[in-house]
Amino acid sequence: MSDETWSLVDVTVDAGSAELVADAMWSLGVVAIEEIPAGDGRVTLRTSMGDDPDEFADRVRELFPLADVTLSEHDRAVADTWREFAGPTWVSGSVALVPAWCDPPAGCTPVFIEPLDTFGLGNHPTTVLTLRLALPLVTAASRVFDFGSGSGVLAVGLAKTTGCTALAYDIAESAQSALRKNMSLNNVTTCRWSDGFPDEPVDVVVANILAPVLEAEAESISGCLSSDGVVVLSGMRDEQVGRVLTRYHGFTEIGRESIDGWCAVSLRKV
Repeated sequence: MSDETWSLVDVTVDAGSAELVADAMWSLGVVAIEEIPAGDGRVTLRTSMGDDPDEFADRVRELFPLADVTLSEHDRAVADTWREFAGPTWVSGSVALVPAWCDPPAGCTPVFIEPLDTFGLGNHPTTVLTLRLALPLVTAASRVFDFGSGSGVLAVGLAKTTGCTALAYDIAESAQSALRKNMSLNNVTTCRWSDGFPDEPVDVVVANILAPVLEAEAESISGCLSSDGVVVLSGMRDEQVGRVLTRYHGFTEIGRESIDGWCAVSLRKV
């Protein structure tokens, strides 16, 4: 993929399965999905996966063996047409996540976001839920770790609205560029990149990532928290929450909220 082209992934399935497949694609980190009628009762779900389209396509084929998954190269200007349909997303009565190319709503604290090739425009329920649960838990004195940061929307959003210090980490190479871009857009100076879990304890972890990763990294997440620290777990479907929480020993639940079948939970270490 060159700077002038973008790899798009088409996932064609029967119309009855489209919602289930789309939910799985969101959970795998897509930024946007275009739904295109494919005829014969089938639907094509088109998306971009930035740095790792092949890995994404393989994962979709593994999850849905009957899906027809194809990759194609497109002019970046054409692939970016989803941007004209994006708009601000309210997190609370005063905070809104605003695509960098859009005007903010009146009377809000805007957090401007340019996702580049990462997950985290701000319009997905898991992002909204994470920020909504985290905002009351974070103060200017808090040290926050954004695990699976994507565009850095959570780290930057919390730093801008609360004045906290935030660390961000993601396995995607483009996440570092996105973090720097969004810090600049929001005049935030209290965020920085981390090469993994922090060496010193943090007060808050926000983790908007796949449920299997939340399970696999439970010990590391717990280990980087201070003695009474809190974690906000997101990226889970409602039916996945119970299984994920069995991995978080020594925590008590202090908050939970769902949107459209997606759930976020806040836990305090005890």
